[in-house]
Amino acid sequence: MGRESACAQFSGIKQVGFYLVMGLVSLLVLEVGFRAVLAFRVGPSVLYYGTRFYRQNVPAVANNHTVMQHGSVQPGYTKFFANELKVDHDPITNESFKVSINSRGFRGGEITEAKKPGVTRIVTLGSSSTFGYYDRDNETYPYYLEQKLNKGAGATGRFEVINLGIPHLHSDEILNLFYVEAIPLHPDVVTFYEGVNDAARGNPSRNEAERRKTVEEQKQSQPGLLRGAYGVVRDHLVIVAFIDSIRQNMIAEPTFNRGQVERHMTSTSEHFIGNIDKLYRECQQRGIMFVALKQQAKSHMVKEADMKGVTYAQEVQMVKAKLEKEGAIKARELHLLTHSTLMADLEQWASTNMVPFVNIQKVLDRDRDVLLSWVHLSSRGNRMIADALAEEIVQLVGHHTVRQPESRTQPVGSLGS
Repeated sequence: MGRESACAQFSGIKQVGFYLVMGLVSLLVLEVGFRAVLAFRVGPSVLYYGTRFYRQNVPAVANNHTVMQHGSVQPGYTKFFANELKVDHDPITNESFKVSINSRGFRGGEITEAKKPGVTRIVTLGSSSTFGYYDRDNETYPYYLEQKLNKGAGATGRFEVINLGIPHLHSDEILNLFYVEAIPLHPDVVTFYEGVNDAARGNPSRNEAERRKTVEEQKQSQPGLLRGAYGVVRDHLVIVAFIDSIRQNMIAEPTFNRGQVERHMTSTSEHFIGNIDKLYRECQQRGIMFVALKQQAKSHMVKEADMKGVTYAQEVQMVKAKLEKEGAIKARELHLLTHSTLMADLEQWASTNMVPFVNIQKVLDRDRDVLLSWVHLSSRGNRMIADALAEEIVQLVGHHTVRQPESRTQPVGSLGS
């Protein structure tokens, strides 16, 4: 009996092992197939999901000067690989199209570091709405801006607009990118159009002690190794990440009470404005004109069909009313409230410091159907931004002499805190 029992047990183990191996093989086959399909949808880079080749990570160091002086929790920034093949799609027609990535890892044609004499060089900073999610190469607002300025200037090529927008970046990373990528290009004008990504972030740690405390609290709240292992698998397998997103959409969304909302808005705004101020001071020291833009966004609280005619302020008020009535709001609603605080504080900061400011919320308020998602714009929306921004830049340049590149190099991030 003992021998028969041992044999049966061994046979059972072999059977379990066989099913496990078959399950893993099936998962890998699905993973490979899913990545192959997505590669045609968003570009070959998805094949490298979960590896260091998925997005180029740039360390926060340039010219032997650290750019961590502004206290960023996350060092450096990310951008695309040189000449990366990237694909996007039109959400209305569902048509796929190629996106041009140059040798520097940014959108658009090649960028020469040396600026031609008499040319006003403009660098646009931001994230996906500046990069141009859902937009073809000739439909982004930086593209339209260059066309508009040169048409009005009466001399082709007098203005050059360089799109340094990279999807998913928040103000920490944009500031890092500015130090490393924008300064060597000797721009005459720098524009900033962002806010949503900061609004959607968790509360930033303002010092190392607070950061360690937050990490420790997170560790204590996690139910052991199983959840950690699942997180690793999700971050390396596209199919698992996809299933996880479906799972999250099927369960109840987390909600946030008044206290949580207030704390998030206050700390996020302080961090955001602090980064903008450092960016502006660096521009000021280098003789670069800085233009801040008030970003348009939505929470998805209003149906797409009803979006046109509902202003940004009206939607914000709807969220506030819901918070007052129910005592809690969902994540995307929290993000809109936080975004409204960031944009209000940005406008106040610009007024206090006499910084050129373009209110894109006002420009798009009666045509918010140009928002294809919570912040991404249609070509019509991008053209409206370009028109408003061009008007401001023409006025600025008319009162300034176009700078030529300086012969001496100033320390990167020299203003520090």
